Amino acid sequence: MRIARFEVDGLARYGVVDGDSVVEVRGDIFGSFDRTSTSHVLNDVHLLAPVTPSQMFGPGVNFADHLHEATSITGQAEMAETPQPWHKAISAIINPGDDIVIPYDSTTGIQHEGECLAVIGQTTKRVSPEQAWDHILGYTCGNDISERTWQRNDNSMWRGKGSDTFAPIGPWIDTEFDPKAGGDMIVTLNGEEVQRASTADMYFDFGVLISYISQQLTLKPGDVVWSGTTGDPRNMNPGDEVVVEVVGIGKLANPVAMEPRSN
Repeated sequence: MRIARFEVDGLARYGVVDGDSVVEVRGDIFGSFDRTSTSHVLNDVHLLAPVTPSQMFGPGVNFADHLHEATSITGQAEMAETPQPWHKAISAIINPGDDIVIPYDSTTGIQHEGECLAVIGQTTKRVSPEQAWDHILGYTCGNDISERTWQRNDNSMWRGKGSDTFAPIGPWIDTEFDPKAGGDMIVTLNGEEVQRASTADMYFDFGVLISYISQQLTLKPGDVVWSGTTGDPRNMNPGDEVVVEVVGIGKLANPVAMEPRSN
């Protein structure tokens, strides 16, 4: 099942995607809900980020062959023995189709990182890695935008990965996707493939990540845990279109724009 959040007549609604249509639902997507008789053509609605989390976590370096890039940015030369989760600002979230904005004071530009995101489905505290899988509602696509100079030079990644518009997510939540079976995470920039990884190659899988985080922090329904990725991301320029696809889930497309300089 694919659960979308969308806007009609200025109001945000949830619905179930059924082919080229989306059927509105009544109830709680994290509990019980029913389909209504109201349906919309999918292309006629404005898709929104599928959840409004209270917190989001990146996994740290989570692909062994991503170390070469991490070393140049963070100095990390070996895979960590445990996950190294970090907060990604929820204020960075944007919808499918919204502009990813290059800050005018960025010195080196911004880069894409196409990832799979696990959406927490129930309150999660001190669960085992095996139990954690049952606490996931489903999965969506995300683009972990990065400004590498800020990421390298700041004591934390608060602006390097958390600036406004640095977290496009969508287009919907897929409740049947299985990251353990492997789903390619593909980034295309202006139609050219520039990055590819597989969820099957995550160093710490979602069960381990969620369990580890839950030992000290309570995860709530709608919270998001990112997968990480690998490859050599490219800089993006104003006018570009970047598409993140997780095969088996869908595609998340966003244009790129430059922030106007303040007077």
